[in-house]
Amino acid sequence: MPIEVEREGNDKMNAKKIAKIRYPELESIIHQYPNPEIILGKEIVWEEKRDGSCAGIWLPRKNLRMRSKNLDNASNDMRKAFIRTGLAPNVNELINDMIKQWRQKDVVIFGELLQKGKSPTRTEFHEKDDFVVFDIYADGKFMTYTQVHQYCYQYKIPFVEIYGTSRHTTMESLLQFRDQMLEMAKSKGREGVVGKIYEGEKTRFFKEKLDLPKIDKLPRKIDDGKPHLPELPESEILGALEKVRVDIGDKKLRDIKEAMPLFAKYVKIECDKHNCRCTAKLFPIYKKRLEEL
Repeated sequence: MPIEVEREGNDKMNAKKIAKIRYPELESIIHQYPNPEIILGKEIVWEEKRDGSCAGIWLPRKNLRMRSKNLDNASNDMRKAFIRTGLAPNVNELINDMIKQWRQKDVVIFGELLQKGKSPTRTEFHEKDDFVVFDIYADGKFMTYTQVHQYCYQYKIPFVEIYGTSRHTTMESLLQFRDQMLEMAKSKGREGVVGKIYEGEKTRFFKEKLDLPKIDKLPRKIDDGKPHLPELPESEILGALEKVRVDIGDKKLRDIKEAMPLFAKYVKIECDKHNCRCTAKLFPIYKKRLEEL
């Protein structure tokens, strides 16, 4: 559904450039590079992690465009779901004002598209299609939590809930507060939390989920030989299947020959990312998700 806006010649953006702006992959605290201690001494903003599909909204010329986590152009099903939220005019007005009035460049509104029904990892149930913003990218960097919150409040766009802020000098203190934030997420029916550190134009984002093992608290013993990796959590398998749905749409998702190879590919990516293995049979999981949809 096109949304017309007025544009000036010197406000035109480089569509190829902005299409390449992707939301960063988030790792847990224990997997931060070069080590978890890099987080110490820095102020962290802790936000809820919603269970939906990552979407990036931007404005190339006259019409809103949407990218998914992996594709420059999201599927028709994803775009239609966004239109059904009723928030497209609000997001359009915000992006247009940022570009035209405040002369900001390369603006992308990042948010979680919450489609009606059970969420990808089954942690949430959505009565209707909805969209909630978690970040805004502009002028080559991510805006701070305060800036994004002000924009969303002024344009009546939902924004993720903030749970708290913290600063730590020891890993013990950091992990204790992390657990406190996860308990809050659990009480609110969320799948986890996202921590954000803002240092000028640089940012460091990380995620912690309720279903991931707290390996940072487990005893360590190093053995020789081939490693026995933990099983990939079911939520990550379902998340991989949701990425397939976002990339190819609901209709093609029902085509086993097209969907299953891509599903297996994304599960392999998640295994590599989380250093896990997956022995679960994927077809029953795929079939069950189709029945839910």
